[in-house]
Amino acid sequence: MSQQALEKPRESRGIPYQQPVQGWASLQHGECVEVWSMDSFRYVAYVDDRADDGTLIWVVEDGMGCRHLFVNGDPVTLYLI
Repeated sequence: MSQQALEKPRESRGIPYQQPVQGWASLQHGECVEVWSMDSFRYVAYVDDRADDGTLIWVVEDGMGCRHLFVNGDPVTLYLI
């Protein structure tokens, strides 16, 4: 799926365009993010933990409570909300 197709739902929800989080080391426990993937999934999550150097991050999916681990370089993009 193209990046253009992924951005279309963001616009339809009325969320102003924001730059993706470039350095995961800047994220803090409890911050709310939108998780976007080239595999078409999208959900709101909260930062649970991360490596000090920002190479990996744990997020907890809002509502479902599922915990996900992402490694820097995974096909995922995080947006602060």
